[in-house]
Amino acid sequence: MDFRLSNEQELFRQTVREFAEKKIAPRAREIDRNAAGIPAEIIRGMAELGLFGLTIPEQYGGSAIAGEEIVTAMLAVHEIARAELSMSLPVYYLLNLGWSYLVSRAGTEELKKEILPRVAKGEWFLGIATTESSGGSDLARIKTNGAKRDGKYFLNGEKYFVSGVEEGTQRGGGHCTLFRTGNFDDGHRALTFAYVPIQARGVSSARLHMMGRMGLSTGVIHYDGVEIPEYYRLGEENKGFYTAMQGFNAARVLVCAACTGGAERALEITRDYSTRRELFGQPLVKFEGISFEIAEDYAKLEMLKHTLLKTAWMIDQISRDANAIPRQEINTHVAICKMIAPHLGLEIAKHAMMHHGALGYSDETPLEMLFRGLMSYVVGAEGGTNVMKIIIAREFIGDVAIPY
Repeated sequence: MDFRLSNEQELFRQTVREFAEKKIAPRAREIDRNAAGIPAEIIRGMAELGLFGLTIPEQYGGSAIAGEEIVTAMLAVHEIARAELSMSLPVYYLLNLGWSYLVSRAGTEELKKEILPRVAKGEWFLGIATTESSGGSDLARIKTNGAKRDGKYFLNGEKYFVSGVEEGTQRGGGHCTLFRTGNFDDGHRALTFAYVPIQARGVSSARLHMMGRMGLSTGVIHYDGVEIPEYYRLGEENKGFYTAMQGFNAARVLVCAACTGGAERALEITRDYSTRRELFGQPLVKFEGISFEIAEDYAKLEMLKHTLLKTAWMIDQISRDANAIPRQEINTHVAICKMIAPHLGLEIAKHAMMHHGALGYSDETPLEMLFRGLMSYVVGAEGGTNVMKIIIAREFIGDVAIPY
């Protein structure tokens, strides 16, 4: 058993870190303040390094290493998040990776050839649209409808709190979208999952103004008779819920990687500041209220990073062999990581802000934008905390613990 990264993985991680520190970190505050979005030259630079193709097979323009896709993607997201603490770019990036991973596995050959090369080049955005006005945790009750006629789906409805509505409209691309193709009373057994171009006729969107992640748009998408071909479907008809869950497992691991990357940088910032800053004639770290808190945060983060690496490795194993690890075990580990990572990241950001005093409440440090960015994942993006607890309870206790 070897817990170290391979030489190739370590070299890759270092390459991404050097790029991120040189090209991204100096512009992080600009990204947070720029409602126009992430600078195009940053996207191009990442694409030139092959970073958007990490979960896309080579035949579709990607650079995926079979059986190592999620571990590699996790390393990259972690490093991008260390450099861009508003979480705007990390979220934009991880959405592309997570959902292109699913398309490459559940998409038709026509769909993969149509969109994956453009995503790998950084030209198109690929995201997820499941949440509706009634919420996002109970996906079995969604109302967006996709009537099927003559081999096509016709969508009517709306999705809320969708990331990348403006980026997709401006650059091209779309969202993996969950909609109903059967009776409402059939719940999750009557849902279908498909790619929907945001520039398709009948699609309109509006931006919502959020607390954080200012460099990445979040909004509402309306579908008014939107026509998509059957080959855009991901997985089987009426089994879209299960297909979407496969994508969420990958995306949630990458969300956690963004949380650990941001938290790691926050710990470094507060360590360095507390070592330099003097109070009563001695460094802040001489006070146990500071040093012990930093030590505890460091220990918790290291434990999370190891669990996250194991979870990413588990997903990669079933990429090699579908029966290598039980799905229930993977679901549980993903939920454990997603339950812990956003809260721990937010806690570390808050502690670092407190160590800085009034300075931590200002925009003279990047800590406040990290706090705002991570809050989106505490609130519930890619799955709320209590939903993760339900998953863990279901797998460990049994169905008796399911509240529905």
